[in-house]
Amino acid sequence: MGDVFPELKDNEKKIKDIIRDEEESFENTLAKGYEKFKKAADAVKDNGGTVLSGQDAFVLWDTYGYPIDLTEVMAIDYGLTVDKEGFNASMEEARQKARNARNKSGGNSIAMDANATAHLHKLGLASTDDSPKFLWPKEHESVVKAIYTGSEYVTTATGDEDFGLVLESTSFYAEQGGQIFDTGSIEGSFGTFNVNNVQVFAGYVLHIGSFTKGSKVLSLGDSVICKVDYNRRTLIAPNHTCTHMLNFALREVLGDHVDQKGSIVLPEKLRFDFSHGKPVQPEDLRKIESIVNQQIKDELGVYALEIKLEDAKRINGLRAVFGEIYPDPVRVVSVGRKVEDLLADPDSKEWLSISTELCGGTHITNTRDAKAFALLSEEGIAKGVRRITAVTAGCATQAMVLASSIDSDINEASQLEGALLEKKIASIKSGLDAAAIPAAKKADLRGKVSKLEDELRKAKKKMGEQNKQKAVQSAMDAADAALSGNKPFCVTHVDVGLDTTAVREAVIKVMDKGLPIMLFSTDEASNKAVIYAGVPPNAPSGFKVLDWLTPSIAPLKGRGGGGKNGIAQGQGSDASQLKEAMALANSIASMKLC
Repeated sequence: MGDVFPELKDNEKKIKDIIRDEEESFENTLAKGYEKFKKAADAVKDNGGTVLSGQDAFVLWDTYGYPIDLTEVMAIDYGLTVDKEGFNASMEEARQKARNARNKSGGNSIAMDANATAHLHKLGLASTDDSPKFLWPKEHESVVKAIYTGSEYVTTATGDEDFGLVLESTSFYAEQGGQIFDTGSIEGSFGTFNVNNVQVFAGYVLHIGSFTKGSKVLSLGDSVICKVDYNRRTLIAPNHTCTHMLNFALREVLGDHVDQKGSIVLPEKLRFDFSHGKPVQPEDLRKIESIVNQQIKDELGVYALEIKLEDAKRINGLRAVFGEIYPDPVRVVSVGRKVEDLLADPDSKEWLSISTELCGGTHITNTRDAKAFALLSEEGIAKGVRRITAVTAGCATQAMVLASSIDSDINEASQLEGALLEKKIASIKSGLDAAAIPAAKKADLRGKVSKLEDELRKAKKKMGEQNKQKAVQSAMDAADAALSGNKPFCVTHVDVGLDTTAVREAVIKVMDKGLPIMLFSTDEASNKAVIYAGVPPNAPSGFKVLDWLTPSIAPLKGRGGGGKNGIAQGQGSDASQLKEAMALANSIASMKLC
């Protein structure tokens, strides 16, 4: 086949890698599905049943790709049958949920099926002229040609129900090509009809919405004025133009294998799906973002022209969505050069350095109107398909300002130490994970936070060693003093905060001398205390470590536990009562040991 399709030879290794990955992925899915089947089948047999439920069979089909025939064959090997009716019911339920989800995607959406559009064709109603959508911002006069309830056509409409209006012509953009629909209002002598959704069916643009309170009856043939919410479209247009620029930048950085797999253009963001077999590295994301921002900075003109599809296809570097059906003539959108220039010399290699696409969407007229571009995230959504989410204009500026603010917080945190630094790092990490900031910058900031964490770990390790030495030295000095004074126990305070490891180590060292010991350490900032007590094996049998620790830390509002190997630990929430607790510990030990 390489003779007919030379690209097969050119990409032989890539094709083999993809096939191998797909085979491995499918085998893994089958293996997981078989484990699911075994678990379900075993459960049926354990309960004395003979029928595998339709829901289990549906899960095997829906999640693991097991056709119902294969499930039935496996069930026979287990001595079971499959509830086929239950499987079909689960399948229909899933389909209904999908249909409901589609219907809800546009709110209380009214859709026109084939019968509805055929009815209009029979009446001789021409498709809606929506070319005025490109002439903005301006109002547009039109005439009502059809009123649709969602189930039937009516000649008049009023009230608070939703209706769909078909006009002779419109300046509203109907959702298509990834771009969200326009909203706004249709006004006339009847009053106001608020448009909250616009869809196109077989060439008929349906304006979906409802009348404002106090509106009169709207009738077929009424003259109306289309008033698009151009403030909203002003947010959408730069997102659409930047989607084109992003598509161009992706190919520039990642290679010609990148193909558009889908897109969504909304007022608040843009989303772009593309073919690529692995995650895009932060440095490449930075380059992609930089290319788009440079085009914005260069203030390039954005041009559009409707031309013959055959002529458009001749333009070198023209981008189109694979599998998309385009009209003839088709609209070409180019960034940086007029479409007429491209047509004058369609084979020029120069056109490879600009963004040129087939597109019926609404765009800005100059890249400077986008103001800024911020690439917020990049993720995988399917095998070999990645997704980028980005923002433009004010949202992009806000993202960059937020990133700068977090960067400043990290720099300030680097001046902190100990518990304050640890608390600040936790706060920064929490905010950074949720922050809508450029993805490449987020990776940089995570790297800076990671370095702070490394420094904190090293500092804590160093502090831990210093605390251990300090606690052991203080405890040993106190023990030596007790022994030299013939005192059979030791109660003392060490200044190592809430470092339980250091306090425990000091207790063990003193126990090696054969001396019962209780060590207290406090933290002034939190008013908390940690306490360790140790009773060596040679102590009198009636002297138990918990019997000593538990009542001693009561003044600290403390709780204790342990006792294994003669060591118990406790903590207190009121370190201000340290003297009382130590006095009580001395008193108890004196009564037991002296």
